[in-house]
Amino acid sequence: MKNNYLFLLIVLITSSVQAQKQFKDISSEKKHVIVSDPVKPEKIPTVKGITLWQNDFSDNSEWTYDNTSAPYLNWEITTAADTIPVAALSPAIFTTVANGFAFINSDSQGQNGVQNANMTYNGTINCTGYPNVSLVFEQQYRTYLDTRIVRVSNDGGTTWTDFYITDGNEPTAQNTANPDIASVNISSVAGNQANVKIQLNYQGNWGWYWAVDDIKIIETDQYDLKLQSIAWGTDGAFGERLPYYQVPTLQVAPINFGGALKNIGVQDISDATFTAVINGVYNGSTSPTFIAASNLDTIWCGTTFTPAATVATHVVQLAASTSNIEPDMTNNVLPSMNIEINTNIYARDRGTILGGISNAGEGYEVGNVFDIFTNDVLYGIDAYIHPTAEIGSEIFTKLYYNNTGTGVFDFVDESAPYVIQAGDLGQKITLPLQNFQALLANESYLAMVGSFGDGGISNDLVCATSGSSAPQTAFYYDYTDQTWYYTSSSPMVRMNFDPSLGIEASANAVPFTIFPNPSNDQFTVKLSNGNNATIEILDLKGNSIKKTNTNSMQTNISTASISNGVYLLTITTNGNTFTKKIVVQH
Repeated sequence: MKNNYLFLLIVLITSSVQAQKQFKDISSEKKHVIVSDPVKPEKIPTVKGITLWQNDFSDNSEWTYDNTSAPYLNWEITTAADTIPVAALSPAIFTTVANGFAFINSDSQGQNGVQNANMTYNGTINCTGYPNVSLVFEQQYRTYLDTRIVRVSNDGGTTWTDFYITDGNEPTAQNTANPDIASVNISSVAGNQANVKIQLNYQGNWGWYWAVDDIKIIETDQYDLKLQSIAWGTDGAFGERLPYYQVPTLQVAPINFGGALKNIGVQDISDATFTAVINGVYNGSTSPTFIAASNLDTIWCGTTFTPAATVATHVVQLAASTSNIEPDMTNNVLPSMNIEINTNIYARDRGTILGGISNAGEGYEVGNVFDIFTNDVLYGIDAYIHPTAEIGSEIFTKLYYNNTGTGVFDFVDESAPYVIQAGDLGQKITLPLQNFQALLANESYLAMVGSFGDGGISNDLVCATSGSSAPQTAFYYDYTDQTWYYTSSSPMVRMNFDPSLGIEASANAVPFTIFPNPSNDQFTVKLSNGNNATIEILDLKGNSIKKTNTNSMQTNISTASISNGVYLLTITTNGNTFTKKIVVQH
């Protein structure tokens, strides 16, 4: 691939790629392409209701294990809170984590491992006299096409009924809270039964893991409405309802708010309602909606919110309600969110680095689709660099037009190359486009950040992510297989309409090109003019490796005596110094 560097560059710049077909999820094809930062610990709520049975996984003899895994893999009870294979969720923070929790690790078995493992409570549980019961437990996991099932028997284990926690169809690379509180209404099987048994079943094929602790059966409340998640965004030319956490004043458009409400109580609820409130500005509400017991429904407010085209931060408060009396209403609300109206920045990410996305040192691009509602001029693209990115990595940004007539993303423009500096790690960088671009109303565009990579020598570019995106709305282009994917982790890649970037782009235009890069014997440096210039190769610590002066338009630099690795090539001309990353690969 590296020997075809120039060819690949030309192809990427001049060709179009299909944009309207259904792409595969990049994290389902490359499991470790998404990295995640530590999950903020959640407050563990007090479980309400009469407790009929409970187990804290402190006694291994209380459970029986069996599996058909290949290689053989049982559940285990462990006290090692840091055994979690996802750094963002380690250590596990369960209420009684110190005396043990149930754990199965699919990730440790490798790509060819297949798991189907059961963990069964040895005793029987008497739920006589309690027709309405729920199984409640603390858990954590990361999704990757794996299945997690709670099985319940009312005949001492002869027959089982499955209650799915995940069924393998969830968006990949999503973390639970640490911990997450699961509540499963098992009344249909266990209610008023004397010989109830509980089993945990995990199925995976190089999936992640499942950790469970502090499991109990409690009496279910008659009415219990839970606000599971929110769904919100603005309808535009792309055809999907896209959420924008930062909106330039020229791109203000109506915002829809909805909530996914789950009825985890015994009785059907006839008047479930979702509200989204911005104090003094907006009060949105759904019509009262029927939700049957154990069912989930997403309902939308009857009115939209169109912010004023002035700089402001709108705090949106989100809640679910019913006229029925609920003993506990702590699960009726979710944390408020902010929508910022500003002058220049268009963003779909949540604003705080929560993870990252990379290609293990190989070339790729990643970014978001944006709908344009009013004609505007785009000057640059912002990208947040994850702290694990490699100093010295050469990156760029690109803009594509979503051509609905041909069904492709058309390349529009790109920035000059930029080399990641130490101060860029964990920070936002802004790369001006080489030419400012007039974006048209009622069209959509794709803003990307990318790198040609260094052949896997380092992490190279790791783009920060924050929050999640609906499938087929944030995209990833892999240079190794020249294939487009989607990502459910929101890249922190934004549009920047600041006019001052147009001036900056002109002033900072890089006056040279280097090819081939990577190279195994020599680089050719082509200057945009014949002025005197000093060309210097530095290692990543700043030590000078090679230096030459030239007044030629084109200069060949031998790398025969330079070891394999990543270096910085600087050009000093007319009192200005410009830097690009080079890769020596003999």
